[in-house]
Amino acid sequence: MNKFRFLLLDAGPIIKLFELGLWDNFVEKCDVTICRTVAQEGKWAHGEKQDICIDLETYGRAGQMSILDVDLSVIKTFYEKFDSLYKADLDPGEKETLAFLDSSSEPWLVCAADGAVFRTLGLLGKGEQGVSLEKVLAEIGLARALEWQYTERFRQKYTRLGQMDSIQDKGLR
Repeated sequence: MNKFRFLLLDAGPIIKLFELGLWDNFVEKCDVTICRTVAQEGKWAHGEKQDICIDLETYGRAGQMSILDVDLSVIKTFYEKFDSLYKADLDPGEKETLAFLDSSSEPWLVCAADGAVFRTLGLLGKGEQGVSLEKVLAEIGLARALEWQYTERFRQKYTRLGQMDSIQDKGLR
C-alpha cells in the first residue's frame, strides 16, 4: 500500500489519533506534514488511564513526519483576504496550515476537526482539498467510529457553507 501523501494535519485529528492509540500506525501509513504552530498547539491527549504528553518534535526529528515553518508574509497575505467573520473563526494553527496550502502548487489535503477550516476551503474553491479523519482512517485500513467533527459528513456540511458564502459574495474582502 502506498503512503497517503501530501497530508496536512490540524491539532484536533492529531490529539484524537493519540487518544485512540493510532498515531504511530498513522504516521507509518501517511506522509504527514504539520505546521510549526500546530506542533505547539497539540501537546496533550486524554488516555484511558492518564493524559498523554504529545511531543511531535520527536517524530519530526526521527523523520516520521515533517514540521513546516511558514513565512509570516505568506500567512499575513492569506489572512488579509478574509472579512472579520472568517478571521475570527481561524485559530493560529489553522491560519498557518491554510496559508501554506493556499500558496502551494502541490495537491495538499488538510485534515481537521473544525468547521472553520472546511468552510474556508469551500469559500476559496478548494473544498476538494479538505479531508475528514474518518475518510483517511478508512483509506489506510484503520477505520473507527468517530465523533461528528471527524466525519466526512461534517466536512461536507462546512465545505458547502463556505461554497454558499462564495456564491453570496461573503467572507472575502
